[in-house]
Amino acid sequence: MKHRVFSYRIFPFVILGALLFLLLGRASARVISEHFNSAFHTRANADVVCKVQVLSLRQDGIVKADHMFALKDTPRMVASAKVLSVIKGECPKVIDIEFHKLDQVPYADLAAGEVCLVFLKKANPYYKFWPIEGKIPVQPKVVDYNLGDTPNFKLLAEFLATCDSGEGMAKLQAVEQIGYIGKRMIRQINGLPIRSSKDALKRALKIEAALSRAQEALGKTRASKDPVLKALSIISSFQAGISPGIEGPLELLRRNPAEFGPKDSLKKFGTRHYCTSSLQLRLLETMDSTTRRVLKNLKDGSTLRRRPGSPYPFRGVPGFDYAAFYRQALDCEVVKKNEKMRTAIANVIWIRYEEASVPEMIRLLDDSDAHVRRIAISALRKCIDNNLKNLPKTYAENEQEYIQRWKKWWEGNKGRFKTTQKR
Repeated sequence: MKHRVFSYRIFPFVILGALLFLLLGRASARVISEHFNSAFHTRANADVVCKVQVLSLRQDGIVKADHMFALKDTPRMVASAKVLSVIKGECPKVIDIEFHKLDQVPYADLAAGEVCLVFLKKANPYYKFWPIEGKIPVQPKVVDYNLGDTPNFKLLAEFLATCDSGEGMAKLQAVEQIGYIGKRMIRQINGLPIRSSKDALKRALKIEAALSRAQEALGKTRASKDPVLKALSIISSFQAGISPGIEGPLELLRRNPAEFGPKDSLKKFGTRHYCTSSLQLRLLETMDSTTRRVLKNLKDGSTLRRRPGSPYPFRGVPGFDYAAFYRQALDCEVVKKNEKMRTAIANVIWIRYEEASVPEMIRLLDDSDAHVRRIAISALRKCIDNNLKNLPKTYAENEQEYIQRWKKWWEGNKGRFKTTQKR
């Protein structure tokens, strides 16, 4: 019988967006803009999150140039907005939102008549974006929050509706945010005591039902002919815990980054975030981060193992053939030229340490990056469980001896590894 399973992270991490903003000023505002995570900001930073329609704009003074917000004097603007629905917190039906009209910082201002989600800090006399920007365009019609009454359920309902009927930047960001929310919901399931509480299991199943809606939506957008929308859908699929298959990710890695470069993305979308090279790196880094997950069986709360009776948990997204994907990904020109991409691949091979990837572990022993070579050696030791006696204790000073001993081992054992093997 097929059981429902869910993924969760075993290595929690600290998000440093606010600190980066304070330290790096305007440059960090750019980073926050390009990776605005609605689930995180709703939970950690915003006092109020609501859907608004902007009624009017007025200028209310000047913000003097400083190192934190702008390189020149900029207008301080106030938008009067009608609140269409509330995601988090409480607010009047009409609110005033202060923002600074900054050059080259997308999503930092509002326009008369637009409908969007805003992520706000309470202040006197106005609400303010956190920390300097905080809006996401959504489709204007009223959305039924029928998935649930918590902020994440409401956010997901908004983005699903926009993903279904929106277009342009609104649809791109909806797909992107579905991935972030899916990732957050999976972590929520992780924290529920499913084995000991019927209420917790009921809650987990409710989250699973919402995630199924997200996964279904991503399946549709992955079929798009728009290369940016398709790429974002693939990336969000890993975050939301569903396999996109290996062909779509390989197609993305095989694209020439020059076909849609940073300047092209900036011109079309107002941000370099959607250029091909950024999406290629983000894909591999997302695959890396999502293999920190193990799978949880919602029927009994147990951890799904690599094979029946194995002490080792399964890691990653069910149904995705990581070994076959990385075997071909390492041949892509963009990967050969980018050590960050190869590091992300090596990390996943190390985390999963499956025998089908042993040929790739051996291949990475010749990588130009020392860190990648070290990860490959660690993966081999985990996978083969071979201590290779009489090796020096200090790896850093004796790297080549380690590498040569593993290559010698490979020559005597490579016949037992089939490159077409699947798990």
